[in-house]
Amino acid sequence: MTGGPITVAGVTIEPGERRDLAPLASESYTGDRATLPMAVINGAEDGARVFVTAAIHGDELNGIEVCRRLLDLLDPAALRGSIVVVPIVNVLGVQFGSRYLPDRRDLNRSFPGSHGGSMAARIARLVTEEVITGSDAGIDLHTAANHRTNVPQVRIADDERALELAITFGAPFVMHAPLRAGSLRAVALDLGVPVLTFEGGQPLRFDEDVIDVALRGILRVLARLDMVDGAPEPAATDPMVLEASRWLRAERGGVLELHVGAGDLVQAGQPLWTTTSPLGAERASVAAETEGYIIGATTLPLVQPGQALLHVALPGETIPSEDDPTDEVDEDDPDVPDTDD
Repeated sequence: MTGGPITVAGVTIEPGERRDLAPLASESYTGDRATLPMAVINGAEDGARVFVTAAIHGDELNGIEVCRRLLDLLDPAALRGSIVVVPIVNVLGVQFGSRYLPDRRDLNRSFPGSHGGSMAARIARLVTEEVITGSDAGIDLHTAANHRTNVPQVRIADDERALELAITFGAPFVMHAPLRAGSLRAVALDLGVPVLTFEGGQPLRFDEDVIDVALRGILRVLARLDMVDGAPEPAATDPMVLEASRWLRAERGGVLELHVGAGDLVQAGQPLWTTTSPLGAERASVAAETEGYIIGATTLPLVQPGQALLHVALPGETIPSEDDPTDEVDEDDPDVPDTDD
């Protein structure tokens, strides 16, 4: 809970005030400063402290627009508590449209970071100390990885506080997802801060529908924490809470024809996709083995054997399979399952 002035990155923000900051995070090989732009709004009245982060992967852009619209809506005079908004965590990655930092490190495997480590470690340290620490809750905005799309969903750890807020958020799906070592979500939970990881849409573009779901969800969480008055209607009035998921992979390569779409509920025996050779002579069709919800899919029309095609959430399954997208990721392999954070 906050009350009175708050200090972020050495700057004091008085009640009823907004300050836009750019603390030094690291520097480039040319010696140019790499700063972390953020907005801090300290409400006129006491209340919870929340953070919203986006673009921790530099090609995941929807969250940037969500943050911009959120800041347009928040009035310091009407806010109870405080909110720290970081629209672009991976500033250098965004400049190049890359998931990673220039040294190929995944920023979301670098928390809690350190003062004297790599560029990723220094940025992670700044976020850990100035954004996460002292917060009551956080929302981290993501999209699918390269050449994939995600249905709007909230991923959480096994935490009752996060589950309550995730249902309030109102995305179509809430997924219990294991924590990844070095992720923002894992370190925040170690600090006692529940985090909602929102996933939706594709990289390197804005998706208006996904942006709307996320913006409404954040406002609903703020209302649930009694930080703002009123809340928009949820995108989904009865979110589906799911326990596990797996990626389904192509058995044969070729031209891909998907028979289902993101968000669909599929039944056992239902055709999922067909691959056809470029000359059309060889065809291979795959059907669903069990019931499940399609929460993510490839956007590529040409596929290779073993390539991940559909991300399926499995109702009632509580143990992730061997092919679960939370498996360890080789960042140099472009064909890896999408990761939650």
